[in-house]
Amino acid sequence: MKPAAAARALVSAALVVVVPLASATTAATAAANPVISSVAPDPSVQRGADGAFHVHATSDDWGDGAGSRLIPHFRSFDLVEWEYVGDAFAARPSWAPPGSFLWAPDVHLTATGAVMYYTTGGAAPCIGRATAPGVDGPWTHDPAPIVCHGAPEPYQDLDPMDPEVVVTDAGPVMLMGNFEGIHAVPMNATGTVLDGDPVLVAGTGVEAPAVVTRQGRTHLFTSAGLCCDGEASQYRVLGGRADGLFGPYEDRTGRPLVQAPGEPLPGDVILRGDDDWVGPGHVDVATDDAGGDWMLYHAAPRGNAVLPSGVQRRYLMLDRLDWVDGWPVVGDGTPPETRPADPVVALPVRLTAVGQAALRPGDDGTADGDEVIDLSVRVASTGTAYSGEVRATITGPDKRRLALPIVTGTGDLPAVPVSVGAGAAVDRPLTLRPAAPLAPGRHELVISIGAAEGGAAQELAVFGLEVAPDGTLSLGSGALGSGALGSAPIGSTGS
Repeated sequence: MKPAAAARALVSAALVVVVPLASATTAATAAANPVISSVAPDPSVQRGADGAFHVHATSDDWGDGAGSRLIPHFRSFDLVEWEYVGDAFAARPSWAPPGSFLWAPDVHLTATGAVMYYTTGGAAPCIGRATAPGVDGPWTHDPAPIVCHGAPEPYQDLDPMDPEVVVTDAGPVMLMGNFEGIHAVPMNATGTVLDGDPVLVAGTGVEAPAVVTRQGRTHLFTSAGLCCDGEASQYRVLGGRADGLFGPYEDRTGRPLVQAPGEPLPGDVILRGDDDWVGPGHVDVATDDAGGDWMLYHAAPRGNAVLPSGVQRRYLMLDRLDWVDGWPVVGDGTPPETRPADPVVALPVRLTAVGQAALRPGDDGTADGDEVIDLSVRVASTGTAYSGEVRATITGPDKRRLALPIVTGTGDLPAVPVSVGAGAAVDRPLTLRPAAPLAPGRHELVISIGAAEGGAAQELAVFGLEVAPDGTLSLGSGALGSGALGSAPIGSTGS
């Protein structure tokens, strides 16, 4: 028997390697920032009915040959390891002017589906709205925008960018603004129309409002400086608080966030750049299962802040948000590359990539060009015994997400069973068969685990694959890997 065939026979026999108990129960070292090293700026995070966290981000061209992604969507079960799910949209809204963009999504999950607000950008920006039956879409644009630049009274002074909708007992309120003042505007009950007088809650010089209520106070985060000025970017996160959503907001020194003409920009500096990171900003906040808050934001790596296309290389970052004497604090005020701990998330099982993935020719007598991928994942109990099944998908340069059959002794299957005892962990080798040879470029391979017989995914592990022009796999590790479209290390997105 050939070595490759022998390896496949072992997989077919469901070979598992039992990991010593200490390895299964020892807490993992907190992963380094960034958590997404594709271009994922202006994040909006929500937790779905599937228990996963979902991030939607601003549209951009990642410089990987796949073109512009219209509101990319990422998913994670632990806020640390992310998969690229796909793009929310295939096209811009019909009412958007030529050359418009789709920026700064603000996503909400409701009892009947999902709602997204976004900015079209361009010379005359608008704020639009889309709906979907769930966070995974499909998304449908509303037939008209909610508000555009130059709107009639009383909205003539609005700066319709970076929407943030807050649902209150009196109905939804939209905050918006892009350096010409942040306004809060009441909306109708369905969140489809502005329906009240604007209130100026922060003055000029800031954008990207985000609102969090903690300890009886309403906190307003904004961002100042230019997000996309390369290594020179002074983008940073500012904050202030008020007794209610409509303000007035003040910083720690008592300065109002609506400054008088000629006065310095007010606001506490929550995050700023340092020797390692450029331009942290445009935040959202998620809460873990222990009640801890985590700030998601974008930043670019110092010394490599711009893609060859000129696009700012804005990665997604994750850091603990603490409340000290009623005020928000993130570490020492700069983006750390490691965290003292990761978010606390209650999962029925943990799944992690082990070692590297390997691409090799198939040897079972099928058509020329057949190839398979060998890899291994670790399945770890989180306390009790677990039984389920694993599946595989791959997303390549064409942005299509395809299921990968798993090779077994009885044929290629869409899923294979896996079990782990209470407090234990097992390493599970897998061999996967793509339908066709992988095209040159970056691919993201995701192994997910869920309940048997097609149950929803409950955890995932991500491998980044870089296929060379000659068809060989030049890089192919997992959590420490190459070019995953979601989770991957610094520098993995190209030169």
